[in-house]
Amino acid sequence: MSNDGNRVRVLLADEQVMFRQAVRSLIEKMNRFEVVAEACSGPEALLLIGEHAPDLVVIEALLPRLSGVEVARRARVEGSAARFLFVSVRSERRNVEEAIKAGAGGYVCKSDSSDELLGAVETVSKGLTHFSPLVVRHLIDMALGARRDEVGSRLTSREREVTQLIAEGLSSKQIAQHLNISTRTVDSHRTNLMEKLGVRNVSGLVRYAIREGLVPP
Repeated sequence: MSNDGNRVRVLLADEQVMFRQAVRSLIEKMNRFEVVAEACSGPEALLLIGEHAPDLVVIEALLPRLSGVEVARRARVEGSAARFLFVSVRSERRNVEEAIKAGAGGYVCKSDSSDELLGAVETVSKGLTHFSPLVVRHLIDMALGARRDEVGSRLTSREREVTQLIAEGLSSKQIAQHLNISTRTVDSHRTNLMEKLGVRNVSGLVRYAIREGLVPP
């Protein structure tokens, strides 16, 4: 991790080009930060993390094809030492909880002020934690032992990924090509997911994905 004498290398990951440009402009006004790469999807973010070894990843939780949470999880497995700051349109307890479990150093909302974002960037880059006021109430719920969706928590990383892709409207063939697996394996995942979640059709899977923050409503 960069120390105070070096520039902090930042990777931005968000589907919206205008949002990335705005965040880049804000961050690079602080002299010790340098944006080294931008990604518009989860798979691209994971690839660029490996290529650029950023110190800080500012990432949307609801990236297409692979969620920001899954990107953080996989980056850790692959040995990345980057710190993760989630900047998302969603702040439901489930989203926040999964981000923290994946190693998030901070979580702020896109509806927060630019000062809130910059404060989070500064804090998380130093190895500390920063959660916006809109997010803190979910942390309090978690600390008080709020009831969890135990069925959903038993989904594997691959099952969450398949659920997200189904909810994004991809066919079994497209999912198989994206994940480099067979269509039979995709169909098997789909069947297992329906049994685990107690739903009868794809619409049920989509509703679950929206409720749990895997895709936007």
